[in-house]
Amino acid sequence: MWARLTPRDLELATTVALAELLLSGCTTAADHHYLFPDGLENAIDIEMDVVRRMGMRATLARGSMTLGTDDGGLPPQSAVQPPEVVLADSERLVAEYHERGDGAVIQIALAPCSPFSVTKEIMAESALMADRLDIRLHTHLAESLDEEEFCREMFGLRTVDYLDSVGWLTDRTWLGHGIHFNDAEIRRLGAAGTGVAHCPTSNMRLASGTARVLELEDAGVPVGLGVDGSASNDASNMILEARQALYLQRLRYGAYVPVERSLGWATRGSAAVLGRPDLGQLAPGMQADLALFRLDDLRFSGSHDPVAALLLCAADRADRVMVGGEWRVVDGQIPGLDIAGLIAEHSAAARRLVKG
Repeated sequence: MWARLTPRDLELATTVALAELLLSGCTTAADHHYLFPDGLENAIDIEMDVVRRMGMRATLARGSMTLGTDDGGLPPQSAVQPPEVVLADSERLVAEYHERGDGAVIQIALAPCSPFSVTKEIMAESALMADRLDIRLHTHLAESLDEEEFCREMFGLRTVDYLDSVGWLTDRTWLGHGIHFNDAEIRRLGAAGTGVAHCPTSNMRLASGTARVLELEDAGVPVGLGVDGSASNDASNMILEARQALYLQRLRYGAYVPVERSLGWATRGSAAVLGRPDLGQLAPGMQADLALFRLDDLRFSGSHDPVAALLLCAADRADRVMVGGEWRVVDGQIPGLDIAGLIAEHSAAARRLVKG
């Protein structure tokens, strides 16, 4: 399927994902894109255009897979790019699109996919480039026990030791999932200020495990929320993801985990993970990002705490969303976006891919 993706397929998929997020109250997204088959070399450029058209912000993580099946990795060789191509395109994207400072709309991060799909060399080179260009680093880590076993067999190291060995154990880095860490590793991640994007729905759908979010955060790890992609989560809905995070962590730690803490992961925590001190709070000097939800639906009847009701009563769609002072959702709709037409074309593209 990866090999058959077209530029229009990616444009449609990106539009659908961002529209879902925006309608759920999300103003700033991050995407870890690591699929660059022939004809899709400019995938990040395509995503950037859609982000700007939607009026949102995004950190676009230029992913890569350089360790194919021929060399002991998991991705098919058709999905693998030479390291020099990855690094050259990463530098181009930073030069062309990366914005700095408060209110930045597009930022670029370097994002080798995972230990089982990239070489140790591309990890180390990416860390050096990120330090030189002052940008962030992202990868999947400790999502499954199989991954830990792979790291032991391939590199002779546990996942956090591997991260340290390639220069990634820093506050420039955020990790997707971060489930299978022991106590010592949690302390090391916290001391380094390395962030974790908690993906509760994806983790439950794939039965990957339950991240130790409270312990990570208490150790000093910035924790944000991710919806993950359509391969492991069938809804890109940030307010529902916050609800899932609350319930999953209560299942682990007990019912005392407060609603406000989960909302904090979706807001302040996620901003910290992306290195955005200008986002995530309603306060003087911050960006004017607002997500407004109506509480007059039947599901909210009888609720007495409007903040708790957002998660406990399962709010799933914002009524209005402001991004940087501009309304991007009005009366539950995205002005100027033909949702019905988008669904029709996107669904047709998905059917074509499935049929081959």
